[in-house]
Amino acid sequence: MNKQLDVINAYFDLVQSFNVDPTAYAAVLHPEIEQIEFPNLLNRTIQRRSFDDILDNLRAGRELLRDPSFEVQHTHVSADGVVLVEGEWQATTVSDVRALTRGQRLSSQLCLIFEFKDGKIYRQRRYPCYEQF
Repeated sequence: MNKQLDVINAYFDLVQSFNVDPTAYAAVLHPEIEQIEFPNLLNRTIQRRSFDDILDNLRAGRELLRDPSFEVQHTHVSADGVVLVEGEWQATTVSDVRALTRGQRLSSQLCLIFEFKDGKIYRQRRYPCYEQF
C-alpha cells in the first residue's frame, strides 16, 4: 500500500478514537502542520489549526460527540504526492450545544486534501458538507 495512505489511515484511527496523545500524533503529523477547515454549518469562517489546535479541537470533540465514524469512499494519490480522500463522517452528540440536541446524529460528506513533508501530514484542507440539522 502507499506509505502516504498508511499515514492517513493511522491519523484517521487516532481521530476516530478521540486520542489526544501528542506523541501518537507526532508519528503522523508534521510539527509545522496546518489544517484548514473551510466554512460549513458548524464553522461559518475558515478555521486554521496548528498541531496543538488540532489536539484541542479533538479534546472538545471528545466532550461533545460519541461513536464517530469515517467511511472512506474514494482516494486519489496524485503524481506530486498530494492525496485526496472523500468520505462520510458521522457522530452522535452527547449534549445540547448551539443548534445541536443530545442524541442527534451528525453527518457530513468530507473532502480532505493532504500534503506531506518528511513522510508526515504537513497540510490538510477540509471541506465538510454537513447535512442540515
